[in-house]
Amino acid sequence: MTIPQLIAAGVVALASVSGVLPGAGSLGTGSLDTGSLAGATPPAHVGYVDNLTIPDDLSFGGYPVGGLSGIDFDRASGEFVAISDNRGEAGPVRLYTLGLPLVDGKLSTARFDSMVSLLDTDGAPYARRAADTESVRWLPHQARYVYTSEGEAKIGRPGFVREAGIGGEFVRDVPLPDHFTPRLDDNGTLVSGIRDNLGFEGMTLSADGRRVVAVSENALVQDGPAASTDGTSPSRLLVLDRASGADLGEFVYPVDAVPPGGMPEATGVAEILAADDGAFLTLERTMIPGRGFTGKIYWTTTAGADDVAGVPALTGSERPMRKELLFDFGSVTEDSDCIEGITWGPRLPDGSRSLVVVADNNFGLAGRTTFHLLSVSD
Repeated sequence: MTIPQLIAAGVVALASVSGVLPGAGSLGTGSLDTGSLAGATPPAHVGYVDNLTIPDDLSFGGYPVGGLSGIDFDRASGEFVAISDNRGEAGPVRLYTLGLPLVDGKLSTARFDSMVSLLDTDGAPYARRAADTESVRWLPHQARYVYTSEGEAKIGRPGFVREAGIGGEFVRDVPLPDHFTPRLDDNGTLVSGIRDNLGFEGMTLSADGRRVVAVSENALVQDGPAASTDGTSPSRLLVLDRASGADLGEFVYPVDAVPPGGMPEATGVAEILAADDGAFLTLERTMIPGRGFTGKIYWTTTAGADDVAGVPALTGSERPMRKELLFDFGSVTEDSDCIEGITWGPRLPDGSRSLVVVADNNFGLAGRTTFHLLSVSD
């Protein structure tokens, strides 16, 4: 998420840049490796291991490294992919492949290996502000990526879920239900669809890659209010058939209320990660000016929630998804930075599954580029 201008106020090893990944054929197995964690109940323990922060003045491939808003891990190669939410204003719309090697089960360095410029449907680089890229996943068993854009609702530009080849070339879009499309009235007021800068911040895939699961950062305009200090916001979790775009289900996910002193513009679901069929981890964060960022990881499930697929506007009577707090970054740090991406990582020495969380530095406006490492076990 790009933090509004009103809030403006590690060791890194580098490798040569390339437009195409070396060994691309082995990539794309995806990050879903929950092992014994898969099931209808949340894991018993989530613990904090450590973190790594990279400097704001780091450049790679001729452009600043920043705005990292989504991350995914490829088990076959041990490589990560991270996407920047730069809208083409600080270099091309792009993603990176990188290594985050562990030494004695802890983060040791961030090794950027390649930069991939993402291309629009016409095969050309995105025009300035044509995309607001936020989440990225390897497509299982294929040398492709799936990524999202929030669009720009205030001018009626919709978000999208898009497949790209390993070199960043456009492959196809996954069709989205019409009620997510932002619509303006004759006065330019947004009357339905995703809210500006509160769209598809988070996306994950089923283990076989056949289903895309995306979640709106806050409620659609017609569904209810955005999160505030007065209450929660009913965002929608959307399950799509990746090949056909068929709407396989929609469920209400209750976004936390804005904490006292927090900014509504920077509050919401930053990412979602598959844990099992119908079970997910969600990453929620907010900014409190003068203090920094807060962040929480929840376990949530569609089990028992009402399916609202095809319903153009919620009534408020729908049964929402159940959610349970797994980890509060406030228990280990006052400022978690602007956490926006989460993925299952490699196994840790004790056999537990790791979670890797990345924070967006907003290109120097707020926060730092930080990688957090957590352990998850039953």
